[in-house]
Amino acid sequence: MEKRSWRQPVIAWFRGQNQLWVEGEPDRLFDWVHNKDTDWAKTEWDRWVRNREQQQERNIKPIKGETRVRVLREKMCKEDIDMEVAVYQRFLYRMSTQLLEQEEVNGYQIRLMDSKDGWSISECHLAEGMELDSGQVWTYYQPPEEGDISKNHYNRTKAVQYAEAWWNGFNPRYGKFEDDCTNYISQCIHAGGISMDFAPRRDWGWWYRGSRENWSYSWAVAHSLQNYLASGGIMKAQRVDSPQDLQLGDIICYDWDGDGRWQHNTIVTAFDPMGMPLVNAHTVSSRHRYWDYRDSHAWTPRVKYRFYHLQG
Repeated sequence: MEKRSWRQPVIAWFRGQNQLWVEGEPDRLFDWVHNKDTDWAKTEWDRWVRNREQQQERNIKPIKGETRVRVLREKMCKEDIDMEVAVYQRFLYRMSTQLLEQEEVNGYQIRLMDSKDGWSISECHLAEGMELDSGQVWTYYQPPEEGDISKNHYNRTKAVQYAEAWWNGFNPRYGKFEDDCTNYISQCIHAGGISMDFAPRRDWGWWYRGSRENWSYSWAVAHSLQNYLASGGIMKAQRVDSPQDLQLGDIICYDWDGDGRWQHNTIVTAFDPMGMPLVNAHTVSSRHRYWDYRDSHAWTPRVKYRFYHLQG
């Protein structure tokens, strides 16, 4: 029997997730894993179980999944291979009478192990902040100048347009951060017409002055932006009780461990037929992801959410 090539398990692993999205049974996918009892494999299994539970609770009908895999780097050793790959995934589903889609771009670090049966995956970890070199053609977007902003009005349509334009890319007008979620959200809010709240210290206000080291913590740090929104800030943010109270362009904050340290932010860019938010985000570049993030590698049962309506 001919041994399978080392690329085969990598391609099969990610393309197998398309079938898993539709059928919801992870057994065959894990045939490519060297040891199913490792921590990463158990965590990945649990993530797909949560994904299936979410599908059932939302009463959606998965239609198909599409995946593109590109090898960025690889290092071959005697008994294993270390790889970095960029993976684009698009999942389509029907909910009520609407056809919806969710998109993500992730970077992964993968280790392959050789055995008598051929190559198999011994580790596969999400690599946030990996330089993916997406090849996206930049469409230069000019955020509003301060003089063009009238009474700090928040134009939700423009905020969402910006979020859609740059969910899988980086505006060269701004610096790029390894953890880019909050930098991206701040750009979206500013593109919606909210003027910057300049201050002489980085722990005051909400601002960006045109270089990577010249920005307020609230502009680019998830915990600091949540604190700024909680104070109302220049956005006149109002905390609401339910995701269904949000509108397009509003913000959701995430505390994955429930320990009071806020680690992620998203922006509402659409709604499903039940009126629940779909969100865009960076770090893990995501478009129209269901707001509760149960399909995320970062999610835990202790997660806490805060919902902010921006009044402008």
